[in-house]
Amino acid sequence: MCTKPAVATAVLMALLAGCVSQQQRDLEYRLHQVEVERDALRGKLDDERAKSAALTEQLATRSRELGLAQAESVTLRRRVDSLEKLKADYKQLIEERNRQALKRPEVPASPLPANVDEALLAFARQHAGRVWYDRGRAAVSFANDRLFESGGDQVRAEAQSVLGELAGITAMTKPDEFEIIVIGHTDNTAIVNPQTLQAHPSNWHLSVHRAIAVKNVLSSAGLPESRMGVMGYGPFRPVSDDKARNRRVEVFFVRRGEVKPLPPVRPGPTQPR
Repeated sequence: MCTKPAVATAVLMALLAGCVSQQQRDLEYRLHQVEVERDALRGKLDDERAKSAALTEQLATRSRELGLAQAESVTLRRRVDSLEKLKADYKQLIEERNRQALKRPEVPASPLPANVDEALLAFARQHAGRVWYDRGRAAVSFANDRLFESGGDQVRAEAQSVLGELAGITAMTKPDEFEIIVIGHTDNTAIVNPQTLQAHPSNWHLSVHRAIAVKNVLSSAGLPESRMGVMGYGPFRPVSDDKARNRRVEVFFVRRGEVKPLPPVRPGPTQPR
């Protein structure tokens, strides 16, 4: 039979056990909450660390870009300074030129009479692209491609009228003052066409044959043959790297007596050995 104290003790023990269980559950709940909060804070910390790393990388990128921009700025500043100096130099040069008296460009004087010189200038302008006039040397140059068919020495019909104009200008000079030398030239391309080779065995032949053809047209236009001479240089007097420009016939106005023929070799006794 239970006594009252024993019952009271049992009740007290039960109450104490219930209190301990409740406290333990409270502690476990609070611990769980703390762990949840801790995990949340860890997640936030990881996010902040990631953001910090990204910001650090952006800062490094911006620093590199700033360095490049500063270097480019220095380069551009130097270029601007160089251009400013060049501008100042040009300005000084222009001012110096403006202070100087203007001079006409020097044009070589022609040995020909003024009226003949003017006529040849107009002649060259009229036939620009196929006729060149060298005032200082009193010479007219014709492009062969305008005078002859390829590989031929027959003067084209339209070119004959041009040569006729030249003969008319030449007639303005005095026969006892000027004689006319016609010189043929070719390019350095070897002749391979059999039909051409039959008429002109080499570029030497072709250059001379064309000079003779031009001389014949001038003669037919009224220029006395006694005033003329012909020469041929083949491909050995080029004027440029342009082969078409090298194929030409030149007509020189030469003061009489400047072209001196070599004296003839006369028969005589042979020298002793």
